[in-house]
Amino acid sequence: MPQPTLSYWKLTLAIAAGIWLGCLAVAATAWLLWRDAPLALAPHLAPSPTTTPTAPPPTRSNEEMFQQYLQRQQSLQEQQNRQIEKSEQEKRFNSAPCQFWLQQYQADPTQKNREKMDGYCG
Repeated sequence: MPQPTLSYWKLTLAIAAGIWLGCLAVAATAWLLWRDAPLALAPHLAPSPTTTPTAPPPTRSNEEMFQQYLQRQQSLQEQQNRQIEKSEQEKRFNSAPCQFWLQQYQADPTQKNREKMDGYCG
């Protein structure tokens, strides 16, 4: 393998210097923009003197808010219960014994097979 020439080292040094100077340029630009940013944003942040204050929304009594909270909690609990029941029902219908007795009942719809199917499928 040939020994690296001086131009290889010059190229490596030039690339490293370019990266370093690029980082310095980005840092200097960010610092200058950050330093001038509060001055540029100040007119936008000041409230205009012509605005009139709006009336606060009417306050509800604590009892009304508490009743609304209780209603929401109750509806959430009912929704969770329905979801749990649905998942349990799906588990029962997808179980192997339920599928077996369902097929048995479809093939031979007798009272015994119906009772077995109802027992395993719910």
